[in-house]
Amino acid sequence: MSSPSRLDYAYAVGRIRALEQKLVSRDVFLEAAGEREFDSALKIIFDAGFFFDELLEVKNSTELDRFILNEEAYLTKLTKELFPDDSFEKIIVEDHKQENSLAAAEATGYSFIIDYYRHKIDLGNIKIFFRIKYLEHPLQKLTKLLMSGGFLDESLFVRSFELKYSEISERLYASPYQKLWNEAVDNLMEEETFVNLERGIEDFLIQYLKSAKYIVFGPEPVFAYIIARKMELQLVRLVCSGLMNKIPSKIIKKRITETYV
Repeated sequence: MSSPSRLDYAYAVGRIRALEQKLVSRDVFLEAAGEREFDSALKIIFDAGFFFDELLEVKNSTELDRFILNEEAYLTKLTKELFPDDSFEKIIVEDHKQENSLAAAEATGYSFIIDYYRHKIDLGNIKIFFRIKYLEHPLQKLTKLLMSGGFLDESLFVRSFELKYSEISERLYASPYQKLWNEAVDNLMEEETFVNLERGIEDFLIQYLKSAKYIVFGPEPVFAYIIARKMELQLVRLVCSGLMNKIPSKIIKKRITETYV
């Protein structure tokens, strides 16, 4: 059986273009996070997006988890409908396991999807490196956790382990991650938190995915939408869980990442 051509995705891309219009913007999540009443926050998110009606019925963490699981199950069904090749379903299912997804992405031969997971591995390694260095864990722990397959060689992190944060930044100069690193370091020094790093990682990935909007035919727009939708559901979880647990809106807002729209 021959591999699907770009034109085989014509229907799927057309359907995705319509669904993209229903993704929720960052401003909406920020508005919801600022609400005093939980029900009001839910309605703001619901009205702006495309969700099962049960979102409006969520009252506790158990119901929120059930809602997210149902939405993810629908997303899996949509993936099966829109991708003529089963290999893409494996990529989506393994999305949280970067190295597994990279192997599946490489099998498709589409550089946009391959490079997404290479970036994701790099960013995962930066996060691991950043935490281990700050917490002063031994180098041996770092070497056990580093992932292979990214644009940055794992040896860069090993060789940089004893350097100052500013010196590490210089080594990232030729990469697209230097700004993210510097902002994370500044945030860590000022507030002793990893929030900027975690938000910066998600922001980088969503910005990368947005370039798929300019691809007319092919699996890239479909892939980008599916991943963006998964990120959107995580923002729903973030805002809802934060409000349920009475976390100050200022803290919730700091964790809200950029979105696909």
